[in-house]
Amino acid sequence: MKFPEKLGPFAITVSLALLTVFICMQRYADYDLWWHLKLSEYFFEQLQLPSTDSFSYVASGQQQFTGEWLGDAVIYLVFISGGFLGLNLFKAVILLTTFFLLYLRMRDVSNDTRTNAVAVILTLLLVLFSGRFHLFVRPYLFNLPMVAGFLYVLGNRHRYDRRKLLVLPLLMILWVNLSVGAIFGVILICIAMFSEIIQQRSIRLLPIFLLTALAALLNPETYHFYTYVLFWATDPAGALLGENQPISLDLLFGSGFWYTIWFQVLAAGSIIGFIHKRGWKDVFQISVFSFFLYEAFRHIRLVDIFGLAAAPYFFSLLLAITNKLPRLPSQKRLALQFSVAICIFSLIPLAVLNSRVYTFGVGLKESAFPEEAIRFLDEHNIHGRMFNSYGFGGYIIWRGGGRQVFIDGRYPRIYTSEQFGEYNQMIESAEAWQAGELKYGFDYAIIEYDVQSQKFPQHLLDNPAWAIVYWDNQSIVFVRRLPKWAALIDAREYRVAQPRFFDFSYLDRFLDEGRAKEILSLLDRDVALNPNNQFTALARIYLLYNLGMEYYGLIRAELERIIRIPPDFAMKHSALAIILSATREPEKARQEALIALSIDPTDLAALSLAKNMGIDVKSSNSANSGHP
Repeated sequence: MKFPEKLGPFAITVSLALLTVFICMQRYADYDLWWHLKLSEYFFEQLQLPSTDSFSYVASGQQQFTGEWLGDAVIYLVFISGGFLGLNLFKAVILLTTFFLLYLRMRDVSNDTRTNAVAVILTLLLVLFSGRFHLFVRPYLFNLPMVAGFLYVLGNRHRYDRRKLLVLPLLMILWVNLSVGAIFGVILICIAMFSEIIQQRSIRLLPIFLLTALAALLNPETYHFYTYVLFWATDPAGALLGENQPISLDLLFGSGFWYTIWFQVLAAGSIIGFIHKRGWKDVFQISVFSFFLYEAFRHIRLVDIFGLAAAPYFFSLLLAITNKLPRLPSQKRLALQFSVAICIFSLIPLAVLNSRVYTFGVGLKESAFPEEAIRFLDEHNIHGRMFNSYGFGGYIIWRGGGRQVFIDGRYPRIYTSEQFGEYNQMIESAEAWQAGELKYGFDYAIIEYDVQSQKFPQHLLDNPAWAIVYWDNQSIVFVRRLPKWAALIDAREYRVAQPRFFDFSYLDRFLDEGRAKEILSLLDRDVALNPNNQFTALARIYLLYNLGMEYYGLIRAELERIIRIPPDFAMKHSALAIILSATREPEKARQEALIALSIDPTDLAALSLAKNMGIDVKSSNSANSGHP
């Protein structure tokens, strides 16, 4: 039976579309979504833009950047009408629109994209995975189809379509109210204009550039759009934000390898394709490619934008390779296309449903936001001047309850460099904290307890003026030792367990003093304050383990209990593996050690146990790696 030739390209296109939709079905852990929603909620309720801040006592009354009002409004309307599922589907529509525009640009490279459908889809697949870590629903998302559209219109300067060129200033009016990323549109036309001047001695793009640059002023911020972007691009403090950091060797080859490997392949392949296509002979091509590659290395958040500029060159490389291969008969080509479609389908269970990094589903990612901590504050009527972690601020604003935050993700919309720097210093330094306490008069603090970054004010643990009254796996509440909190502190303060992540050596002094059994009852109380807190349970396990084998049964039962509590991390499994090995259950110990290594290949306890058991650590890591 002979199948139509169109069926193969259709199959791989459908497979990529389905994979894209599944990738977008991700639970939310993005801190910035919330204040975007809150600003738009204010807009619809008050029928005016929130031009001054009312959500933070530090920046109260300060002018607030409102240039992305339309982007916020679209996202808010999607959310209130479709919830998190609506946001996920909206994100998928944005991505698929972007891919269609990239396809049109690749079609300019090869008129026979149906025959080269595999090359097209593989290129789009690489673009998808290289920017996957930054697929947040924010106004930034609108930059993807807009940049792809501008590149499509400007990409082939030898046959500009005047009608399409005239659309660009009109698109800019829309874009500049959706996202500050509209600056990329101005930059692209500027590059195209100077390329024309240098290579063609023509100024035909000058009117389009002037109209587009003027169109960028048609937003509530007018010329402040340009000054805001300039400040953001040159502010050295911006690098303190994780997504704004430059690409380092560690991100390329160390802890961030599985996040950046797709970018590395795309960058290397597109550079080779660029050279093969002799892109350096075209001022526009080499300027655009170099600009976005530089910006991607300067700000990791722009990796996805670089993918849009790099796609045609990676596609050119694939074309150059396939053109050197024997041309397949139509039926064999169809079989190849179906095979590629099946491989892409297989990525859904492998890289989406089974991902340790990206939680598949609809709704909030479990343990990502301080909901339980805020409920604790409400239940115990804890109010006053609040210090909060940067990442928690947006959620607290959205959650409401009349609490004004110290800081949130609106830097540099309302917060100055000095205020942002002040926050970071207070996290790091006891002296800076004391200065901030005098300046702002904090009554309580809600702090993020993030195992990965471990950016936590450890100095507060040694500050006698503060007490921990709430602690779960992602947040901690401190209160000042004021008379109004005396009853709360007496009932809820943690007496022994300390939030030092996986370092339990602070308990060694009780072992050295022979007071371990005496302290154990206090630790039991700390665990009982919140049985789902894994860190207090692990502190108790640490003490029990050092008391001897008679407690191994109790330790095993406790480990098996907390293993079921998210988030998962290697220490729980390696600790259980040690107990199982000591109680002569080698097969179960082996399984737990392998799980620990799949979560963290550097876990020392699991590595030591694996060595004693003769486990091939390298092969187990490659087979069980928890990469996206």
